[in-house]
Amino acid sequence: MVDIAREEVFSPDKIACVHAMNRAVRGCFLLGDDPITGKNFDHRKVWMEKKLEVHAANFGFDLLGSAIMSNHFHLVLRSRPDVVETWDDAKSDHDR
Repeated sequence: MVDIAREEVFSPDKIACVHAMNRAVRGCFLLGDDPITGKNFDHRKVWMEKKLEVHAANFGFDLLGSAIMSNHFHLVLRSRPDVVETWDDAKSDHDR
């Protein structure tokens, strides 16, 4: 299946709400106990939630909701072109 370019689905000038999801590859787990090593990775959930909030703000999105499970996650995002248009091109990501 050929993916459709995002710019053909969503206008970058209009606010859009989307549900995005992603699965871990090769049957790996994001959280919980690794059956091979026996290590527990539940600490990743808090780390992922914090990173998602930072990245959403840096890319001009509001993170409206998230669900992080052991092998996949779901995000509800809202684009913020009104916020992005106020950004100065000379500013670095660290200034926002």
